[in-house]
Amino acid sequence: MLINGRRLGLDYGDRRIGISISDPNSIIVSPFKTVANDQDFGSAVAQIASIAEEQNVVVVYIGLPLHLSGGEGESAGKVRDFAMQLKAKVSDQVTLRLIDERLSTTSAQRQARESGKKLNKQEIDQWAAVAILEAAIEEEKIGGELAGEAL
Repeated sequence: MLINGRRLGLDYGDRRIGISISDPNSIIVSPFKTVANDQDFGSAVAQIASIAEEQNVVVVYIGLPLHLSGGEGESAGKVRDFAMQLKAKVSDQVTLRLIDERLSTTSAQRQARESGKKLNKQEIDQWAAVAILEAAIEEEKIGGELAGEAL
């Protein structure tokens, strides 16, 4: 069953985390912010948990970097660790899901090129988060339930 409300999309990176947000009806997805990431995730987790609360977010989709074969590597392990720390910080009313993000950054860079825009790294991270969130919302609409893997 689908949940009404805003959604966040996160594009996790070792240095930065791109964030996108939907409107309350999950029709429009926009780039939102890029936060710095650190070794223990502490500051990034606190900032994202705060954003989720301030924006009344009900679902957070975190991009899970899979190999083209579908397998998981070291990066996926980092995302899982980050996701568990974020889950411990957000309200119980916020659902966290992992979603395949295999080509989100490539898609963001291609869209920027096609539109003629020059994006900096922070903007590319945000647009990659947009691609993650748009894919998740589309999957929700097709399947009638939340996308990805529950945490």
